[in-house]
Amino acid sequence: YINQYIKSKDLFPLINDMLIGVFGAKYSTIYIKTNNDYIPATPSEFSFPSIESEKNLITFHHEKEFIINSKTSIYPSNLHATPVFSCLGVPITVNNETLGFIIIQHQQKAYFSAQHATFLSSLANHVGVAIENNLLYNKLKETANIDVLTGIFNRRYFFETLHNTAQLDTQNYTIVMIDIDNFKHVNDTYGHLYGDLVLKTVSKIIKELTRPNDLMARYGGEEIIIFFNNFTNYTALLNRLERMRQAIETTPILDADVAISVTASFGAYIKYNETLSFKEVIAKADANLYLAKDKGKNTVYMNNPLLRNQLKT
Repeated sequence: YINQYIKSKDLFPLINDMLIGVFGAKYSTIYIKTNNDYIPATPSEFSFPSIESEKNLITFHHEKEFIINSKTSIYPSNLHATPVFSCLGVPITVNNETLGFIIIQHQQKAYFSAQHATFLSSLANHVGVAIENNLLYNKLKETANIDVLTGIFNRRYFFETLHNTAQLDTQNYTIVMIDIDNFKHVNDTYGHLYGDLVLKTVSKIIKELTRPNDLMARYGGEEIIIFFNNFTNYTALLNRLERMRQAIETTPILDADVAISVTASFGAYIKYNETLSFKEVIAKADANLYLAKDKGKNTVYMNNPLLRNQLKT
């Protein structure tokens, strides 16, 4: 069952549901160990204090297997709607390395036994291998989608992702095209290695000023493209792009005896309450990028959809 879903992004919830069914438990949580902390890898009905309480149990038992059978509720009533009297925890290990922890909780008193612990430890071994394979698969998959030089997504992933988005033609969103000004001159003057550093630095600056649900990719050469999901407020978007432009302009890029800053031009198109293909929106953003270049570079050029609507009325 576990191996069947080894590549699924829902692997951990699937395993968790299986554990709840096998043990007839009320709650189960799979934790993944990351930087000496335990992060819940499964959807949880628990509040933050409850998760912290579980993590404290793991620490208290020195990351070793434990069984708690209590006559009173293990957790305060304000942390769980249903009282929990029995708790079983086992580490997930592979090659003597702890990858995570499984905690299963039951309403029934004195429920868990050593046999339960042995059985769960056996399952945890399979879960550990599954975690390693799943993380490796997803890491390889992610690597295939990343531009090696800049560390942001590549063009192929950008288009594949958005072409798979349903009803994109009628959604509201913004496309931004960004081009580093005079990049050929930078390469010719300071060399291609320095040019690579410029690309990496500018990409990092832009990425830090995008939102988690936006999609940013290297479009080609020194061009970067951003999909701003459901972000169509002209003033707010202009302010964000201006912060990007100014951050690029004022950040010295240091390498050996070279310390210069570069500028970038921005062309954006806000698609708001209109039916356009994804290709058409990109073309309009690209046209606005050329207008930004014509205006002297180092500027933001974009449409205001409200003005368009006013002209129509």
